[in-house]
Amino acid sequence: MPPAHDEGDPGTQHSNHSPPTPLIIPEIRLPFSGPPPRSDSDQLRAHALAWAQQYGLIGRRGAHRLSTTPLLELGMALCGKAPTHRAETLVCWYLWALTLDDRIDDGPWAENGALDRFIIAMQALTESSGADPSGEISRFDDPMLVVLADDLWPRTLRWGDDSWRHRLVQHLIQHLRAQATLVRVRETNSALTLAEYLPLRRDSFGALFFFDLIDAAETLDPYEHSAHVEWWNTLREHGADIMAWTNDIHSIAKDVVCGERFNLVSILAQNNGIDWPTAIDAAHQMVNTAVAQFTAVTAQRANHRPSAATDPDRLRQVIRAAGDWHRSVSRYHLHTVGSTTQDNRQVDLELTPPTLKSRQFEIDPYPLYERLRTTLPIVYDEPTDVWLVSRHVDVKAALTHPGVSNNNYTWQIGPLLGHTIVTMDGCEHAQHRALLSPSFRSKALAALEASITSVTTDLLAHMHSRPQVDLITDFTAALPVRVMARVLGLPAETTKEVERLKNWCATGFAYMGNYRQDPALLTGGLSNRDSFYDFIQPHIDARRADPSDDLISQLLTARIDGQPLSERFVRSYCAILMTAGSETSHGALANLIVNLLTEPGVKEAVMADPELMDNALAETLRRNPPLQLVLREARESLELPSGTIPAGATLACLIGSANRDPDQFSDPDTFNMSRTDHTTTHFAFGAGRHFCLGSMLAQMEITISARMLLQAFPNVRWAPGFQPTERGFLNRCPDRLEVVL
Repeated sequence: MPPAHDEGDPGTQHSNHSPPTPLIIPEIRLPFSGPPPRSDSDQLRAHALAWAQQYGLIGRRGAHRLSTTPLLELGMALCGKAPTHRAETLVCWYLWALTLDDRIDDGPWAENGALDRFIIAMQALTESSGADPSGEISRFDDPMLVVLADDLWPRTLRWGDDSWRHRLVQHLIQHLRAQATLVRVRETNSALTLAEYLPLRRDSFGALFFFDLIDAAETLDPYEHSAHVEWWNTLREHGADIMAWTNDIHSIAKDVVCGERFNLVSILAQNNGIDWPTAIDAAHQMVNTAVAQFTAVTAQRANHRPSAATDPDRLRQVIRAAGDWHRSVSRYHLHTVGSTTQDNRQVDLELTPPTLKSRQFEIDPYPLYERLRTTLPIVYDEPTDVWLVSRHVDVKAALTHPGVSNNNYTWQIGPLLGHTIVTMDGCEHAQHRALLSPSFRSKALAALEASITSVTTDLLAHMHSRPQVDLITDFTAALPVRVMARVLGLPAETTKEVERLKNWCATGFAYMGNYRQDPALLTGGLSNRDSFYDFIQPHIDARRADPSDDLISQLLTARIDGQPLSERFVRSYCAILMTAGSETSHGALANLIVNLLTEPGVKEAVMADPELMDNALAETLRRNPPLQLVLREARESLELPSGTIPAGATLACLIGSANRDPDQFSDPDTFNMSRTDHTTTHFAFGAGRHFCLGSMLAQMEITISARMLLQAFPNVRWAPGFQPTERGFLNRCPDRLEVVL
């Protein structure tokens, strides 16, 4: 029974009055015994983790997290007396559902009908009943559908008869349709009454689906006799309500901080006009009432000896296991430094951090940054398992600290490209950086400047006959791709070639920034890499036979410690340079154009004095950096100015926050080209040993192209009715720039 709806839009209020802080979470004591521990629990855990990695549901980081926390404990508690081979399948179902629910709750994946389309595909697959689904795999691009078709559903569909299979599929579809309904309500910012919420909550939690799986895993059929059907269904519904409402009570503090409006407590507060302590008490009383009803329904058959299939103890054990799990697992108890699990009942919302998984970081992260800098400058974000570092002084200290490493990239990009310069530290990093640096410095820049001018001239020429264009499609996204392709010696002149490279770069960059660990990015990144490698291999072969003056040729002839780079290194460097040299430059150029056309007087000033474009870019990189954070790993305990980060921890240096720290920049939210210190103190290009290798190229590329744009189209302005909007977090910039030329 995976938890549902942990994250949402923090900009939406739960009710007309804010919850008090601290919130007091009641001690929910369920009068049931839990399931006995299974002797094969280690085997079940190992099987589920290996299975999930094999099919791309989780990556290295997800596997580590699941193996070192109690997150899988509930899945194993559901197995009851099932034999090991079926228990393995049941735990895999639990992990599949847990992953899908996180995907729905974390970020925008499920929106704009995406979840509805997923449900349609899944329904077509599961309702194929006894048909062999293996032939359907090619229809699915989503790894969660592939694993369902390829493995999970074939392993399960023979567990019961047609009536069981129909019931299982019906409850699975109900589970996801309820989630889709809540997504739509969230998208439209609608409200729900308690009467509307309760059936949605029962279905969205998914308990009834797992009850069906448990029945079949234990080879029991509670519906064998028609006289039991209504009684058993009622018992299951009460059990499902107890579990879902218990989940809501334990997760209320997290839901408040993350802006999730769909929680029993907040619905009660809003619908009944009661204060939050009263609403929490009311929700607790609803749980107690459901327990009493469950007990009363059980008593109706006290004089009838239950069969093993209809023994209420089976349900009692699952309900108790879910209650214990929700009370203890850190997923629902977001503690600050110094807190202990004994503090679970009292939660100070002012000291509960927002999570990077919240959609608000993609919508508008700056209010969250301000709160972090003011109240929680160094704080642990449990859902992403990283420490958030938000103040300028701390980000600078972290990025330049000798005890901070790039080891985080072993899971961010290591599975994709192996060991490369981004994962290196120390002497090894220095050697490889020295190998690449000359291609982006001094004399090389002169040749690059000519390439930038040539590409920009060509792009602008294609716009001349068009009164209105989207500068994202026609300019900012294409320019850095074509420039970097020329550096490497790859073809990028035709629209088809450019689009193909753009797509490869965008997918590779998304893989690296997959802090939500979305399965589609995990598997899509690998196939994307293979496609890119297939594309560049003939060019590598050609340069080996006939070297030129491009970077691929230089990589093939380079030596480190007297040895040539392996072909794996050459391919991976092409991928890294192509991706890193395209995505953030595109975002920075797009954000610069927004400031040029939106900020009063900026465009006119730059046109009067083109040298001011350097100032405009520096201020854009400070106030609107496309890359909002970089991750690092602490080799040792880090004593930063605002606090301590433990050894071995992953830390997120929030560039977007540090660049707007009022302790460093006066009036930091204002665009001001007259600042004198931003060129050396913003972190858009990082800091320390891993300062961006291509920073000089990026700055030259962006300023030259922006100057040429204004020279070619001095009257460029926003199209009627268009308003640019920054989106995203890893690469934050508008997705459209509709202008009239």
